[in-house]
Amino acid sequence: MRTHIRDLRASIPAFELSHVTIFVERNLGFEAEHFQRALQNEELVSFYRDVQASRTGVLTTDVVKLGAMTLCNVFLRERRVCLLPPDMLVARDPLDARRRLREQLEVYSFQFKTADTVFQKDRVALSGKVGGMKDDIVICLQLGLYWTESCRALQQSSG
Repeated sequence: MRTHIRDLRASIPAFELSHVTIFVERNLGFEAEHFQRALQNEELVSFYRDVQASRTGVLTTDVVKLGAMTLCNVFLRERRVCLLPPDMLVARDPLDARRRLREQLEVYSFQFKTADTVFQKDRVALSGKVGGMKDDIVICLQLGLYWTESCRALQQSSG
């Protein structure tokens, strides 16, 4: 993450002194806090903190995932999300990053699981983890869009 932030700052002169706020998913143990501790001495870097829960990171509940997916879907349909050409992407392997994002977007969907007994409920979840696939890049895109819009709305309402 440290290298990626430095690469972003080096690739775009306007980002050189920009503040970076990191939104880490906090669904697994204390990984978000570990990331924060590892990067605590980086200049102009901070982490989103859920004040109500007194925790670093964002909790990706079903409601948040649905909102993020819906917003991403709308933005894609309205052509409000664009992907830079490979020579402008900041990634170890830009072509592979584009390929993996496309694959994950194609698979990410509602997954249904029927109840095993009459005493259970059918379940539904948003996921791209189908047949050994991953969904980390598409989740990152969706949460980036969702939290950018959420923070913008908060700033406008308080400002």
